[in-house]
Amino acid sequence: MAEATDDNASGDTVSVVKPEVSEAPETIPPPKPDVELIVDGFGFMPKETKLDSKSLSTDLKKSSKVLKDIKSPASEHSPCASSTNIDIVRRYTWRTKNRMTVQVITYGATITSIQVPDKRGVPDDVVAGFDTLEEYFQPRNPYFGATIGRYANYIQDGTMVVRPSGRMYMLSTNRGHNHYHGGYVGFDKVNWRSYVTGNKVIMSHVSERFHEGYPGTVMAQVSFEVTCDNTIKIEMKCTTSEPTIVNLSNTNYFNLAGHHSGPDLMYDHIITINADKYTAVDEEGLVTGEKNVVGGTPYDFRVPRSLRVMLPKIPMGGYDINFCVTQGTEQDLTFQARALHPLTGRVLEIYSNQPGMQFYTGNLLPDPDKIVEEPGETEEEGKSESESESDSGSESESKSSEEEESARGEETIEEAKEDEGKRSYGYVPLMGKHGTFYRKHGLFCMMPQNYPDAVNHKNFPNSVLNPGETYIHKIQYKFGILLGKYV
Repeated sequence: MAEATDDNASGDTVSVVKPEVSEAPETIPPPKPDVELIVDGFGFMPKETKLDSKSLSTDLKKSSKVLKDIKSPASEHSPCASSTNIDIVRRYTWRTKNRMTVQVITYGATITSIQVPDKRGVPDDVVAGFDTLEEYFQPRNPYFGATIGRYANYIQDGTMVVRPSGRMYMLSTNRGHNHYHGGYVGFDKVNWRSYVTGNKVIMSHVSERFHEGYPGTVMAQVSFEVTCDNTIKIEMKCTTSEPTIVNLSNTNYFNLAGHHSGPDLMYDHIITINADKYTAVDEEGLVTGEKNVVGGTPYDFRVPRSLRVMLPKIPMGGYDINFCVTQGTEQDLTFQARALHPLTGRVLEIYSNQPGMQFYTGNLLPDPDKIVEEPGETEEEGKSESESESDSGSESESKSSEEEESARGEETIEEAKEDEGKRSYGYVPLMGKHGTFYRKHGLFCMMPQNYPDAVNHKNFPNSVLNPGETYIHKIQYKFGILLGKYV
């Protein structure tokens, strides 16, 4: 019995229990991160889409013709390019603990999806886009979610004088006789280089000298970051080899009721814009250089206003105007705008360090209710009167007129995009994600930027970037939920 007690008192029995205690902590799963970043592929850049930037820097007399040939649907090359021969289009997906999902692709540094929950906790995609990469190549793409450069918005007549040198430059004219959103092959139509650092995705692109007519070689960098409080942070930086103009922006088309909801629910948005002035425009939508006070006009969003009430007051068919943001002194980021959808409770706030913001209500998206007289109707009436004289001639003419009308129907939206003054005939739908047909006033865009055509107006903020300087543009999209009723 003494020997048994000695064995129990020894430490040999304790050593058998220790391995069981040490295995317990290994069964505990690792904590889930607040923000998860996933990388995969979205597609490949086809070989025929690679454009040599030097081909766009030809003689000024030939440049417009060359650019139109590149843009033409009949051309073998699509209006997109690859930065330093990158073939793979990568997609980056953020998922937060608050059930927000954001997707960005390297083609055009484009935000393709933003899913945020409503007041009931049901997430939905609130930005427009397409399902496949090939659909982003189409000329009818209205810059959905893309990074715009080198210069966002219009430059009148495609001409600019860069001060203080006083040199005049001719840019490509891709919207009528004006330069728009960086030209035919802007930053939205190139595949950006990309890498991941922490929770950030950093994309870079080199715009060669005289690309689209711009002076200087520009190195551009865009970083995307999603935080656990459902905020998307974008920072754009540029440096240049010689004086040039830079004005980058992002063109997300929002509908907080869901990108598929259409105009009926879009009208319910309540908009607030922190601006007491806006840049006046002429009949073509080009800035005149004047800044008008918003007080007493339909452009006054200093207090929250419903789009259903305000849109009928605009004679141009909707908003497409640059607001002069009221900025404080020594502020890094300024509150620019807020959009609230009372039914779903979703709230979007936009902050930026830029002096302006373009507010656009999707006026040029396809309008199914628009009925316009076909241009061939009067000709057909004349032909019907002369049918008795020559039956065979009328048959050949009617066939040719039908072919012309079908061709016009296919180019409806393209013509409307090229020139706002041109009339579109009929309705050609624009299909986006999950079979959604995007329609007029079904989406709105709030685009932080410098003023349009600022380089040609001395009273507008400076848009010239000189060597040794760094252009920095910061944007924050903050999503939230309004609990309770909005008063």
